[in-house]
Amino acid sequence: MSKTQWAVLIYIAAHNNLERLGQRSLKQILDVGSKAQVKLAVLYDRPDSATRYLVGEPGTAVVKEQLSDFDSGDPDALLETIHWAFEQNPAEHYALMLWSHGSGWQPEDRKPVRGTAPLTLSGWAAEELAQIAREVRRDNAVSTQEAERSAQAGSMALFRTTLAQILRQDNPTERAICFDDGSGHSLDTLELGRVVRETQDIIGQPLDLLGMDACVMATLEVAYQVRQHVRTLVASEELVPGYSWPYDTILGALQDAPKMSAQDLSALIVQHYVDYYTAHPPVLNRGDVTKIALNLAQIESLTQAVDALAGALLVDMDTQADVLWSAQRATQTRETLNGRRRSNKFNYHLWDIGTVAAYLAEHSENSAVQTAAQIVINALQPRGTVIAGGHHGDWLDGIGGVSIYAPPPGRQRISPYYAEVALARDTRWGEMLQAYHAQLA
Repeated sequence: MSKTQWAVLIYIAAHNNLERLGQRSLKQILDVGSKAQVKLAVLYDRPDSATRYLVGEPGTAVVKEQLSDFDSGDPDALLETIHWAFEQNPAEHYALMLWSHGSGWQPEDRKPVRGTAPLTLSGWAAEELAQIAREVRRDNAVSTQEAERSAQAGSMALFRTTLAQILRQDNPTERAICFDDGSGHSLDTLELGRVVRETQDIIGQPLDLLGMDACVMATLEVAYQVRQHVRTLVASEELVPGYSWPYDTILGALQDAPKMSAQDLSALIVQHYVDYYTAHPPVLNRGDVTKIALNLAQIESLTQAVDALAGALLVDMDTQADVLWSAQRATQTRETLNGRRRSNKFNYHLWDIGTVAAYLAEHSENSAVQTAAQIVINALQPRGTVIAGGHHGDWLDGIGGVSIYAPPPGRQRISPYYAEVALARDTRWGEMLQAYHAQLA
């Protein structure tokens, strides 16, 4: 079978109250249609069933396969769909776009309002928690406290199986801590790493592009975890508005120039996303959006810079703990408009690396910390690791576009699962967090 230029799979998990928003994205994709050099496939999951499409001419599907029993929150279901889609569309380049992967519950489980609701990985409904608890523990051991905490922004369970693993823990306190602090950056990240590793085995090469059409996934933990099996990553460190990516213009541009590289496509996604929401700012959270495209072949330069910063902080933690704490408070104040803007990644566990580094470079009196922080800032400039970045909302001016796990002392424990993440294993960041918490205990 001859190869096309691009094969693109968009995996839409539109469970429950995200169904209407998923339908909008699905229609855009079908309306663009496949062409000889760009083949599109879609998985669309809704509360009562799921459907897989091999997209044909605009508005049509060559294959439309109904799936009566399908859990899009299971990473193995994702892998089976990847195999199904890419085996039938062999290509020179492959792109996978994950649309609110998982059960897709919104904060406070509220019904979406037109044009304002986020596609978020940040909250699970209490009844979903209770149901999964019954399945994996054969009891009802999900406390009211857990349900309330899980409805807050920042609880990023990407895969349903991850939440099941969390709820198997015997200690309810550990379950709650793990869910709030660690799931988005430990078990979920490990599962995502497995998915892209096995995808490379399926297609015989790294994914050219992994697009995270889901909230707050532009983290260094995620980027580093998938680096060996993905060439470019496109994600946001903020919430993603309900209208999602503008698939019509993104895929239309790819159809018009099918020989574009993965880096060019990733930069195009950033441009079209930011342009769309600049012209149509979402009402939620004062209209902010961010997007970044990363060249994962160059992620080591940013990772090494972060490691060096962690090392410099470790050497002088006696004095630098207070400076780091001030950096976090200043970042929160600035980027939440002194509390007037709803917090999301700033719900005290994810922090923009560039903003924190800029504060340390300016306010630390330790020359080694100043130098290391400046190297982090340099590594986030639009060259090397960063292919392209953009945002809407002047309160986000100066951000680096990539966040990192840094729960402040006294507000959250460090997740016991964080040590499993590749970034924590390969750098001193996790060690620095432990020392930071110990210093301000």
